[in-house]
Amino acid sequence: MPNIVQTAKDYYSRARHRAGRRKSAWNALPIPFGFAAWLGIWYALFRLVWMFHTAIYPEHKFGDFWQEGVSSRSFILSFLMVFSPMPGAIAAGLMLANVLFWLITPARRIFDAEARGYPGTGFRESMLGLFIVAVCALTAGLAVACAAAYFLKSLR
Repeated sequence: MPNIVQTAKDYYSRARHRAGRRKSAWNALPIPFGFAAWLGIWYALFRLVWMFHTAIYPEHKFGDFWQEGVSSRSFILSFLMVFSPMPGAIAAGLMLANVLFWLITPARRIFDAEARGYPGTGFRESMLGLFIVAVCALTAGLAVACAAAYFLKSLR
């Protein structure tokens, strides 16, 4: 098993080296769009899980969610309902931001030029990596969130 600290240092060093090539102002623009897309996707996924929950427990109202005096069991289950889809939503939001800026021709040219000479950092490679992370994280996150929604019998 390789030394984890050394592996992390090597990864960080390579990431800093790759980041040094990014000189364009275009590189800052995907960040707020990715953040906004992440929040939107995360909220939509939570609402989907909440719809699943209310299909099982129709007497539960959204206004009663995370009220004062909630039991630890209910808090943990509701926490899982809310936060389990988050990693997948982050990956999906980053993918959406990448696609949005790939559609803008001047940005695409700059990103492609900055990725030249750095294997694995092009649009296709990045999107494939994000897609794999998104599929795995969304599958696991939604499974955990739906299981928590199923077992959350009381909002107190």
